[in-house]
Amino acid sequence: MPCDPEELRHVPLFELLDKDEAAVLAAQVEIRHFAARQRIFRAGEASNHAYIVMTGGVQVTTTDEDQQEVVVDEPAHGDFFGFASMLREMPHQTSAVAVEPTTCLEIGRDDIATLLTRRPMAGLDMLTMQARQFHSSQQLVRKRAFRNPNDVIEEQATTGERIADEVARFGGSWSFIIIFAVILIVYSAANVLLKGRAWDPIPSSCSIFFSPCWPLCRRRSS
Repeated sequence: MPCDPEELRHVPLFELLDKDEAAVLAAQVEIRHFAARQRIFRAGEASNHAYIVMTGGVQVTTTDEDQQEVVVDEPAHGDFFGFASMLREMPHQTSAVAVEPTTCLEIGRDDIATLLTRRPMAGLDMLTMQARQFHSSQQLVRKRAFRNPNDVIEEQATTGERIADEVARFGGSWSFIIIFAVILIVYSAANVLLKGRAWDPIPSSCSIFFSPCWPLCRRRSS
């Protein structure tokens, strides 16, 4: 069943189509209804059509190397899915399932070819919308790429997290290691020099260089 031409003009890709161009395309596409959890297409199947979400919700997934299902897209109203595979006439690389009762527009290469044959300027309109989306994506990537992730983490960190980071940063530094080593050497040397007057005396029967016997010597001295 053909769709209302005005519905097509709510789709970003077809937003610039005039009424006549939208009417030509609307006469070609079909309205499809899917029940909740109904599979729309499966990875590996022939990609004869792409779909545009009009109502409801769709989940597009793929399978990773560990055979785990990964969600790659959740198209909203007016969004395409399965479009690249349809244009390239390649098997679908993903699977699509309706997560609730969903209405989609089903569109194929022949439908677009018919539009371009009858209304050649419609191709320029669609390319213009694709260029806008491409530039928007570039702008978003540029903003994200120029922002230092460490600055983002620093902005979101709480006071406790900042203190913990500073303690961990100092505890793993060469400054801490050297200071700790100096204190340990001074502490041990003071105990050796003070002998019986030391606040932590070493039992006379044990050498300072044989630390494994220290617990045994402590027991004997007590």
